[in-house]
Amino acid sequence: MTTSVHIEIGNKLEELYVEFSEQILSEIKKEHPDMPQYDDPATQEQIKKVFQTLIKFVGSYVKDPENKVLDEAKSWGESVGFMSVQAGGSLEKALSNMTLYKRCFWNFIEKEGSHAGIQLPELTEIFIFIDEIFNIVVYGFSHAFTLASEQKFQETRTNFIRLSIPIVPLFQGLGVLPLVGEIDDLRASILIEETLQKSKDLSISKLIVDFSGVYKLDETVLHTIDLLIRSLKLIGITPIITGLRPELSLQFISTGVSLTDIQITGSIEQILQEITN
Repeated sequence: MTTSVHIEIGNKLEELYVEFSEQILSEIKKEHPDMPQYDDPATQEQIKKVFQTLIKFVGSYVKDPENKVLDEAKSWGESVGFMSVQAGGSLEKALSNMTLYKRCFWNFIEKEGSHAGIQLPELTEIFIFIDEIFNIVVYGFSHAFTLASEQKFQETRTNFIRLSIPIVPLFQGLGVLPLVGEIDDLRASILIEETLQKSKDLSISKLIVDFSGVYKLDETVLHTIDLLIRSLKLIGITPIITGLRPELSLQFISTGVSLTDIQITGSIEQILQEITN
């Protein structure tokens, strides 16, 4: 039930949100003296704005716990979670900071309550409200942190895959695409895009697709390879297949991928001998 104490403390949070955000920033800097980024004016302003938002809806919740502000707390936690991942922070460290933020709120409420002559037992329910809000904040933060970390990992993996699709020029107009390791759906989809673009950039007219480093292909990947071969032909590049193991050849046949109009040789050396002869 909302009381005059709740309203008074809630009003103080809403009135002093700028000053309180500066206090929180000061506590963060004390807690992390070895992090010079907190001395950057732009970073300081960003931090204060983030906490000003939190302070205002905490004040609103203290005055009226029925006003649906917990949804805002979850959103605030999510936004901080995404920012933390982008800044390279760890979940453990970020959650420890949540304890610091909560302590700042407790100290503020205790101090303002003391100034207003409010006894500590009368503030107990407000402390409980703060705990409720921070539980929601931590949930939103952890959820967003996990999603953002997975997204960042996926982006890193995608960039790594792009770098692992090298087209090696051999002679003028001739290049080789060595395929190595397992080709999953993600790598297969990037394979087409990168191969076509790099072949165009290198002015490749004949491209050797070397399968000697591939030991396993599934149906989806076989379809992707078929699409790559047909795409190369559509832009005027002649595909040549080498290093295709017998078991992989059977997989091509069993899935209906036609290689009848594609030059196939046992190795890159055979093609080079044909060209030099």
